Amino acid sequence: IIDFGAARYSTGEMSKSLDVVLKHGFAPPEQFGVAQSDPRSDIYALGVLLNVMLTGSHPSEKLAEGKAGKVVLRSTQINPAKRFETVKEFEKNL
Repeated sequence: IIDFGAARYSTGEMSKSLDVVLKHGFAPPEQFGVAQSDPRSDIYALGVLLNVMLTGSHPSEKLAEGKAGKVVLRSTQINPAKRFETVKEFEKNL
């Protein structure tokens, strides 16, 4: 699994650079120009993916139940500092 819906498209105008289009839901807030992306950005997308796999919905619409829901909730915090630091930490808590 790669890119979680990130895509690029050309505007057809040579003077403009490629615009980045991020699929709503999987992209963390920092990828919309709020802050710098880092490994916790991938943890956000992983949390959303886990929730979609368990519930069929984005966590903002329906959160997974039990321990998995707690992992999703922490993974998808708006503030990256409140997310898991590493995928290993994510895995350990799952």
